[in-house]
Amino acid sequence: MLFRVIIGVLVLASFGVWFYAYSGRADRPPPDELDSTTLYIEAFDEDLQFSEINGLPAYGKRAEVVCEAATDSIPNARFADDQTERAAQIRGSNLTFEEMIADLRSLPVATARDDELRNLWLDDWQILLSDRERYAANVEEDPGAIFTLTVVEGERLERRITRFARTNLMLPCAAPTDIG
Repeated sequence: MLFRVIIGVLVLASFGVWFYAYSGRADRPPPDELDSTTLYIEAFDEDLQFSEINGLPAYGKRAEVVCEAATDSIPNARFADDQTERAAQIRGSNLTFEEMIADLRSLPVATARDDELRNLWLDDWQILLSDRERYAANVEEDPGAIFTLTVVEGERLERRITRFARTNLMLPCAAPTDIG
């Protein structure tokens, strides 16, 4: 008898999971999706133009332009001739990324929540730049130095940065791959 009750509960629970999945309650935006991204996606799905602030497109669309300009302008340090050149290229790229971060912080956002999420993401970028600087110093001393990244809340930093960029439709704002 107890066995039948357990099997019955398991069968009902499996149907409950599917009921929840198809109920629409499970269809929520990711927690790190900007409000402007949600509105942009909804407008895009309805074939409408989305304007966030004073006729400007969604934050992600504006950020994408800033990030693309920055990433297109940096050299690929993996192809440096020696460790001194590699360190110099990384430091030069870090300056470019510092300017990019300042530009991204200065872009207006529509909501306080977007401002908070954007600033947390850009704080992650600052940590990444610290990791890159540490690596540049290490590689000057040892050409075999290994580039290590900080882990934040159990997630590797470049994954956090890239996930946020991907979620908010700004792929050029993903973590750079110029070091390897």
